[in-house]
Formats: sequence, structure tokens, C-alpha cells
Amino acid sequence: MRAALPPELASWFAARGWRPRRHQLEMLDVADSGAHGLLVADTGAGKTLAGFLPTLAAFCPSR
Repeated sequence: MRAALPPELASWFAARGWRPRRHQLEMLDVADSGAHGLLVADTGAGKTLAGFLPTLAAFCPSR
């Protein structure tokens, strides 16, 4: 399963010239499934955003 990034967040990434990383989208999948997840990634890989992304997505009007 691949959770869709809400358009509000997709445009936020695009406005900065960024794309969500695979592990960030995978955290959306984990959150949407109701499961617990553990993310291990290098420094600067976007772990903090990955952790908050499901909560930010939940606040998007399109969801």
C-alpha cells in the first residue's frame, strides 16, 4: 500500500523544490494502517518530518 500524499503537502514540498523521501511516505503507510513503526535513518535524512508527516496529513482538508 502506498499512502497518497495530500495535495496540500505535495505542493509544500514542490514549492521548496523537494520531493518526499521514500521513508517519509512509508511512515504515512504505517500510520494509515494503525500499526506502530520504527524509523532508522542517517542524520539529515528527514526523520523528524517523517515522524510528523502523518499528523500534518491528518490536518489537511483534502483528507
